[in-house]
Amino acid sequence: MKIISAYVYWNNIIRHIPKIRRYSLGVKIDCLFSDIIEFVSMAQFSAGEQRGEILTQAIAKNDCLKSMLYVLFELKGIEEKYFVELAQKVEEIGKILYGWKNQPVKTKNASTKVVA
Repeated sequence: MKIISAYVYWNNIIRHIPKIRRYSLGVKIDCLFSDIIEFVSMAQFSAGEQRGEILTQAIAKNDCLKSMLYVLFELKGIEEKYFVELAQKVEEIGKILYGWKNQPVKTKNASTKVVA
């Protein structure tokens, strides 16, 4: 899963973030990553009608994550090379989530044949 690889990358670079940022924005970013992972896991095992709502929450968290990463970069809390790499990964996750949300939901009625 892309979200897991992005989270692993984040955990590898977090030690390069200054302490004051690591324990403020860094903690918030870490929480957002874990929230997205939680929502994706819930969406994988949820019914079609609930999946859309869960994915909407995951997309909102992902958008917030992008904003927080940008704030961290602007505050000079993360080097540009790390920011660019991580931002690309998070953007790709957003595209995947949007695509998954916009997939048509198959219902039981649509898959059953009606014999007249």
